[in-house]
Amino acid sequence: MKVTMIIPSYWGRIKSEGWREKDDVYDHPTPLDETGTLGRVLKSLSILENKDFNLVVLGISTAQDIQGEVESKISSIVKDEAAKVKTIFFSYSHLNKIHQHLTSHSLEKFIPLLRLSGYSNVRNLCLFSAHLLGSEAAVLIDDDEIFEDPQFMEKAVEFIGKKIQADKMLAVAGYYINPDNDFFLNKEIAPWMTYWNKIDCMNRAFKEIVRDW
Repeated sequence: MKVTMIIPSYWGRIKSEGWREKDDVYDHPTPLDETGTLGRVLKSLSILENKDFNLVVLGISTAQDIQGEVESKISSIVKDEAAKVKTIFFSYSHLNKIHQHLTSHSLEKFIPLLRLSGYSNVRNLCLFSAHLLGSEAAVLIDDDEIFEDPQFMEKAVEFIGKKIQADKMLAVAGYYINPDNDFFLNKEIAPWMTYWNKIDCMNRAFKEIVRDW
């Protein structure tokens, strides 16, 4: 099975500038003047026994006016740390070439679907990257994670394409193990969560799917 791992990396303005109105909103983009965690996760790839996969690092900026700086920053990190596997860096200059290709083939209608702005668009590009490389499976990893299991890749794709209880497995998702060796989220419920309680929904799903498996 041909596999592509994709690591999206989100970066924002320098720490003293912070977030500005009209900037894209992400959970915790790394300020341009900080090191971030991307290099750490790339270094940790060395522990993997199976390195027979493509790695795509997506470079994402919170603001249009710093896209060039973000692309340069991430590119330098990738060049320094990603020698363990075949690595491709993809950011705004590369996306522009994709858009130009679509335009030259009268396929402009697809351009809005391929953007490095917003979580849903970034995830689309994660899958698009794997598709471009002819992969049968895409493994999406956050840039603040670290690999500790040498057999992670084998486990990540172990059930993909197989039938489990008469259903074909097309996707696999993991969960976090807490310090108390449990997988339920134990966080304080903020007032606004009354109408958007992600934690409660996740815990109910974990209880139904994971604990009873």
